[in-house]
Amino acid sequence: MQIEKEKLRSANVTIGECQDKIRCLTQQRDYARTHQKIVEIPVEKPVLYEKCEACDRTDYQNAKAKYETQKERLAGQYKAKTVMFQTTLFLLAWYSLTTTLFQAVQSDVLLSDCKSFFHDAASFIQTFIGWTIDAGQSVAQISTKIPNAFIAGIIYWLLLILVVGIYVAGTGILAILIEIKIIELYKKNCWDVITLLMILTSAVVIIYFGESIKKVMPINLLFLLLFIQGIYLGIRCYLNTLYWTNR
Repeated sequence: MQIEKEKLRSANVTIGECQDKIRCLTQQRDYARTHQKIVEIPVEKPVLYEKCEACDRTDYQNAKAKYETQKERLAGQYKAKTVMFQTTLFLLAWYSLTTTLFQAVQSDVLLSDCKSFFHDAASFIQTFIGWTIDAGQSVAQISTKIPNAFIAGIIYWLLLILVVGIYVAGTGILAILIEIKIIELYKKNCWDVITLLMILTSAVVIIYFGESIKKVMPINLLFLLLFIQGIYLGIRCYLNTLYWTNR
């Protein structure tokens, strides 16, 4: 009880000191409010043009009209040159693209590699579907342990469809996620003119020098183009990461 009384006495002393401080600060605030002085400070306001009160500002209006006319004329010239430059750039890009595509169509080596690439891709998909069906059939063999033939047949087909659907859906979702990730990396690290020039240059080299490349190394040209893009994407991601790390 004695300790609690001492704590209470100390708290009362602290409260009294705080009340004295509040009272002192309130008096200072009231004094500042009643004894404040209003001082007017002149501020200079700049004017665009002012000669005298009787002036009709004719020179200013003429200069302003001349400026606006010159500004509109220069803006029109800039817009016309911009349109001309964009049109020229589009025509050059169209010419380069069409000539490259025509050369690609005429290249027997490239067409053969493209057919082989898509044929191998279709064969892989067909093989994967065959593996999926085999796996589903293996899992569905559990239904043979059911004595009722009708129920066993229903469970067999249900398990087969379930396993095949899970495999196909999982593979499709994984492929979509990988594609989205690659697109995000391209937009983050390679979405510029350098990438466009690199793609066009590598495509032109493969199209025009496909036969020479096939003589040096027996590789599918379309796969080589995709492989080069993958290497380029990895290099750009590494350089971008290195740049932001050092910064």
